[in-house]
Amino acid sequence: MASDPAFDNAGQTEGLEIWRIEKLKVVAQDKSSYGTFYSGDSYICLYTKKLPNSNKLQWNLHFWLGKETSQDEQGVAAYKTVELDDHLGGGPVQYREVQDHESKLFLSYFKKGIKYLDGGMESGFTKVERGVYEKRLMQVKGKRNVRVRQVKCDVSSLNQGDVFILDSGLTIFIWVGPKSSKREKIKAAEVAKIIKDEERGGKAQVLFVEERWDRDNKFFQALGSEGEISDEATGGDDNEFERTEQNTVKLFRVSDASGSLDMEEVGSKPLNREHLDSNDCFILDSGPSGIYIWVGKACTKNEKKAAWINATEFLKQKGYPQWTQVTQLVEGAETPLFKQYFSSWNNANIQVDFGNIPRQGSVAEYNDEKFDVTNLHSKQSQRSDALLPDDGSGETKIWRVEDRDLVLLPDEMHGVFYTGDCYVLLYTYKQGNRDSYIVYYWQGTKCGIDERGSSAILAQKLDDDQLGGAAVQVRVVQGREPEHFLRLFKGRMLILMGGVNNDVDDTNIKMYHIRGTNNINTRAIQVPCRAASLNSNDVFIVQNDSDVFLWLGKGASLEEIEVAKDVVQFICPDRDLKIVDEEGEPQEFWDIVGEKEPYPTGPRLQKSGSDMPCRLFQCSNASGRFQVEEIIDFTQEDLVEDDVMLLDTFDEIFVWVGKGANRIEKKESLNAAMEYIRTDPAGRTPDTTMIAQVKQGFEPPNFTGHFHAWDPEKWSKGKTYEELKEEFGVEETEVTSVQEEIANYSKTYPYKELLQKPPPPGVDPASREKHLSDAEFKEVFKITKQEFESKPQWKRTAMKKQAGLF
Repeated sequence: MASDPAFDNAGQTEGLEIWRIEKLKVVAQDKSSYGTFYSGDSYICLYTKKLPNSNKLQWNLHFWLGKETSQDEQGVAAYKTVELDDHLGGGPVQYREVQDHESKLFLSYFKKGIKYLDGGMESGFTKVERGVYEKRLMQVKGKRNVRVRQVKCDVSSLNQGDVFILDSGLTIFIWVGPKSSKREKIKAAEVAKIIKDEERGGKAQVLFVEERWDRDNKFFQALGSEGEISDEATGGDDNEFERTEQNTVKLFRVSDASGSLDMEEVGSKPLNREHLDSNDCFILDSGPSGIYIWVGKACTKNEKKAAWINATEFLKQKGYPQWTQVTQLVEGAETPLFKQYFSSWNNANIQVDFGNIPRQGSVAEYNDEKFDVTNLHSKQSQRSDALLPDDGSGETKIWRVEDRDLVLLPDEMHGVFYTGDCYVLLYTYKQGNRDSYIVYYWQGTKCGIDERGSSAILAQKLDDDQLGGAAVQVRVVQGREPEHFLRLFKGRMLILMGGVNNDVDDTNIKMYHIRGTNNINTRAIQVPCRAASLNSNDVFIVQNDSDVFLWLGKGASLEEIEVAKDVVQFICPDRDLKIVDEEGEPQEFWDIVGEKEPYPTGPRLQKSGSDMPCRLFQCSNASGRFQVEEIIDFTQEDLVEDDVMLLDTFDEIFVWVGKGANRIEKKESLNAAMEYIRTDPAGRTPDTTMIAQVKQGFEPPNFTGHFHAWDPEKWSKGKTYEELKEEFGVEETEVTSVQEEIANYSKTYPYKELLQKPPPPGVDPASREKHLSDAEFKEVFKITKQEFESKPQWKRTAMKKQAGLF
């Protein structure tokens, strides 16, 4: 089959190529337009890359359908995709993409996100009049790969759960819904900057609308309408469809020999490679989350061309949404994601390489290859700071970001930061006989999106205007400061609550938490002044209008004590310092701190300089395979709400369950924790080590005590664990043993309870029958469990359907 001339040189070099269907013809697009798609059009996208250690090329072929594209254009796009596939020797994997529901692979090609514009091909050729701009409202949505979708320019398009960009020409508004995600806010700032720089030549002004989201007159005047703003539910959930667990996988032989689409079910999971036949086409149905078209190498060209048509008809018959992900594969070029459904396929359990696709959040199709927990016992990873050009003795200038501008700080304020602010630092040092520069921009954990975006822009501006672009720019997040950054302050770094213009304290009573392992990384962080903030492992400064106490925990290090004394000299140089030991506090100390409360303590925290430091591990199956990875120099910010974390304090193992963790992560993390202890070279066992599960937002003191300056506002609204137990009850806040939680996954339930939707905790919806007692199993199925397992898969499925357990 002769290929379209537009494809003559396609797929010969690495990178992305895009064609649009214009008047039913294929037209190559200029690279400057990549990432912009018209909702009334269809596109063909080819991504070419070289295989590792080889000159052989590999291709991914996508055809993208706008939600308003015509049936004719859809047909041409599908047909021409097959044509391009043939031109490349049948090697590419083909993907069908639908607007608003693109695959993560497709989105990964567009590092700056993708943008949807209304209209079709003609819209792209509208004559542009200089200085005149079409007003546009765009919705920013997506936790991992941002989508920017043009919506009706009206207040009715807004919702409280998303971020919107109002482009009115030389003023670009970023409207931040009060319940939008942090990732959406950051991405919106990036997209607005792209519009400003690439579409307005840097001349537009970017304004943030956040605190006054429901009453900013300037924004609503530019929008052209006012009214009540919908709640976040109206914006929809990007992950809802992707997160839906599909518990059955089926394979169909597809034929249109009779003149209509015939589907014959040939098997369900676990499938065998032998189910596939080179003479036919097959559809692998993994539910509404996606289907695969497998084309045998002996299929005719007509059958190959008809594959996409058959897939579309299949979606209709199954009642799946039209945007369901569809991937076409040819025999011999199957992907690991496809192979994993077949138990007898060689290399079927290859770990999927997702390249640059962000992994947190949505879960890929699951690969149940067992993770080797024993690897975690290898020597603890050490943090490596790539940027360590000198000892930090050069010249430092520091500015605070205020109202999108830089305010120079006096030298005596160097090392003092507020959690609600951002700062830009210029460090100058000598390399040989010439000056070299580093521009750091430090962002507090409580700073607003406006300041965060401004700090990055101002750091770039400082480099361009004053240094001619000669500096190395480094983003620094509170709690993750690299060693060289800490060296600039020679052990005196003080982080205060609030912002310089909105100090959270309305009194002079303050408490500072001092923690570190040497005189470089030891920091002082202000915490709420109450007994629950204390920690036996550290040093605290407590002050009021007249007194300053240095409270020494039993496990405090000499470095922490010395840094604490320096901090006291800085914050109140004219006061006499009163040193008190833990459990030896005078009443005047408690008069400042308040009533006594439980706080982090215990044998491990009361020991200074432990030779077995705490370790934190992240457990996730977001990549399609359950994995455990260590987090070095961890902080509270490293606890990922979509995953499960393991905290090893040596005396105790905590399994911390984030609110967004899925069932597989919860179950496999419990097993990983037990295996981790059983294989410990230090000789720990489940009998000698407490292994407990804690829930996000209900962390006990013996957990929070291993984090520097734990923020109770983050998930617990400032309440202590004891206060949470009183409010929510023991059942909700209880720390449970891992052994008990594991038992839930093998617990038996009465037949009537297993019929419920959702099923009881710990029950896999696809394996409800395994939770029946032996006696009730035989009563329901009329055979024993062993006899049931000996039946073929299709028979077991039919029996479960009949029993209502499918």
